[in-house]
Amino acid sequence: MIVVVLGTAAGFWLARDLGVGNEGLAGMLGCLLGYVSGGAVGRLLQRAVGVVEQRVERLPPAQVVAGSVGALGGALAGAVLAGPLLAVLPIKLALAIGALIVWIAAFVGFRVIGGRSAAMLEMLGLSTRPLVRAQAFDARDGLLVDTSVLMDGQLAAIAPTGLLGGDLMVARFVLDELQGFADGPDTTRARRAHRALETLEHLRREGPMRVLLLDDEVPEHAAVDAKLAALARRLQLRLLTNDAALARVAEIQGVPTVNLRRLASDLAPAIVPGDYVRVALTKPGRQRDQGVGHLDDGSMVVVNGGAGLVGGPEMSLRVTSVVPTAAGRVVFAAVEVGVTQ
Repeated sequence: MIVVVLGTAAGFWLARDLGVGNEGLAGMLGCLLGYVSGGAVGRLLQRAVGVVEQRVERLPPAQVVAGSVGALGGALAGAVLAGPLLAVLPIKLALAIGALIVWIAAFVGFRVIGGRSAAMLEMLGLSTRPLVRAQAFDARDGLLVDTSVLMDGQLAAIAPTGLLGGDLMVARFVLDELQGFADGPDTTRARRAHRALETLEHLRREGPMRVLLLDDEVPEHAAVDAKLAALARRLQLRLLTNDAALARVAEIQGVPTVNLRRLASDLAPAIVPGDYVRVALTKPGRQRDQGVGHLDDGSMVVVNGGAGLVGGPEMSLRVTSVVPTAAGRVVFAAVEVGVTQ
């Protein structure tokens, strides 16, 4: 219909410009020509749209969105560049050349920006991944998990209680760090890393909360702790960590943190001097002749004079004092003579 209307108008204009007396006949002929050519143009457009649709379907949605933004910017830039031509060239020639410049600039903008769709959307605060939304995560959505929490062993016990709330979100670089520990030469750290990966898989399959993997990278930082703090700030997530230093740095940056070890310590049964605990000493302490073990909740037990009992069986120890720390609580105990079983 548009082509028919344009053909009718063109017939009138040609009859008037050429001096033909019967403008009505010329308009009718133009209408008929427009009707015939309109069908051909319509079929050609339908075929062209079909080709474009097939090409677009093969492109990722992110590339289409970013490419459209690039094409719009390129067209505006082309229009600005073509503007001076109106003052130099004849109007018809200037419009033709200007239209060509705008089309070329729009095409270049689509190809260049579309090819950098991930970086373009990231700069605009968006993401090519469905997990990361255009709007940052609300703090109620979940917690970004630190490596120290996964290797601590308390996550599997606390997660089913529902105290944490929301989903557990694990960054890809945290998994890479765990894998590096698991393959490293330190046997103790490798064992804890393997247990962390098993705990994560167990929570993903059977846990009461979802375990979501974040592919976001933070290339401006090299250290994992700095990456975690920056990612938590960017997505407005709470940071779940047992690292007191990381928690302080994150809170300075405005990131709310949850210290799982402190939570487990607060929920653990109260231990007062005079109580007895059963623990096996696993390593020497920092001071001479000390032995160190750990309770089931992760609390450290220090025994003066217990260096000779390291590596032995579990024994009953009398608590002499309890010292709360940022990393939990430290229990000082002594071996009761005659009470070692």
